[in-house]
Amino acid sequence: MIWRRVEIEPQWVALALLVIAAALGRGKQFIFDFAPFLLLFFAYEVMRGFAAKTGFAPHDLAGLETSLFGARLPTAALQDALYVPSRVGVLDWAAVVFYFMHFVLPVGVGFYLWLRSRALYWRYVAALLLMSLLAFVTYLFFPSTPPWLQFPLDPGQAGYQALGPHIHKIADETLAKSGTGYYTSPAYSHLNPNRYAAFPSLHAAYPVLAAVYAWRQHRLLALALVAWSAAVWFSVVYLGEHYVVDALDGLIYVAVATVLVEMVARRGRAPATLPRPAL
Repeated sequence: MIWRRVEIEPQWVALALLVIAAALGRGKQFIFDFAPFLLLFFAYEVMRGFAAKTGFAPHDLAGLETSLFGARLPTAALQDALYVPSRVGVLDWAAVVFYFMHFVLPVGVGFYLWLRSRALYWRYVAALLLMSLLAFVTYLFFPSTPPWLQFPLDPGQAGYQALGPHIHKIADETLAKSGTGYYTSPAYSHLNPNRYAAFPSLHAAYPVLAAVYAWRQHRLLALALVAWSAAVWFSVVYLGEHYVVDALDGLIYVAVATVLVEMVARRGRAPATLPRPAL
């Protein structure tokens, strides 16, 4: 899809997985199990734009970031050390690919878990959707400004400060410098993106949640997802899309969603108490 310049979107991934499921003789079951997941996933994407219209002033988390990591922002430190604006580097492309796989990974991991255990798949999907809903509520009432928007490069852009860091939006710059343009389906091209949906970082949270649900039954997959999570965390900070505190907050949302779903799942699996026979 990258080679053919097609935007990586969940519906294309789902269609490819449907072909695999049909080849395995589980096509109808795949449609039944994945249709609610994808429907709710798209509904979340549609709702996400409404969070930008609530009128709440976006918060600046740079102060919290510097209080934890020192006077210099981690994003600024990484970009100053590793980013060369005059060319497209391998690291730039790698970070962009990890960033673009945001929607692909939860669907792909869900498919793998579904092949192994439908019960585990449904718990994973429930936790994923619950976490997304909790994040959406946060975006409604606590919008926050990402680094690239808080510290813009352009002197004519709102929020520009002559003194202080100037953060590159590396993903956009990389695509522009490489002359890469992608086809985006109408389902996404007409959505209103929310530029202030940064805290928590779902980019950071999704692969961690996938690792949590793969850990008990699929240890090698879980370890690979832990490594993937580390790469995503580095990428979103390096690209200027998120602060480190956005990613750390994502861990809290992973924990809350997992605990709530597993509590409900355990209660559902608990055997009913049989009445004691009368003496």
